[in-house]
Amino acid sequence: MAFNAMWKPGRQAVAGMQGNGSANPALVIYLDPDSLAILSPSGPAEWPEFVRLLRQIRDSADQLAVFLDKHKAARDDGARRE
Repeated sequence: MAFNAMWKPGRQAVAGMQGNGSANPALVIYLDPDSLAILSPSGPAEWPEFVRLLRQIRDSADQLAVFLDKHKAARDDGARRE
C-alpha cells in the first residue's frame, strides 16, 4: 500500500519522540496544526527492523536538509545579482 501526503509545516511545527518511557513510544511530527505519528511495533522482536527504518528516516531527512540548504543558498545568491 502506497501512501503519499504533503503538508506545509506551520510556525509551530516540531518533531520528537512521544511516550518516552511508555510501552508504545512513537516518532511524532507536529506540523501545526496537523500531526503524523509513526508508532513503534509492540513486540521487541520487531524492533530491529523498526530501528533500521528510523535510522533511514533520520539519514534521509539530513540529506534532504543539506540539499535544500545548498540550493537555497544558490538561489539567494542568484536573486542578489538581479
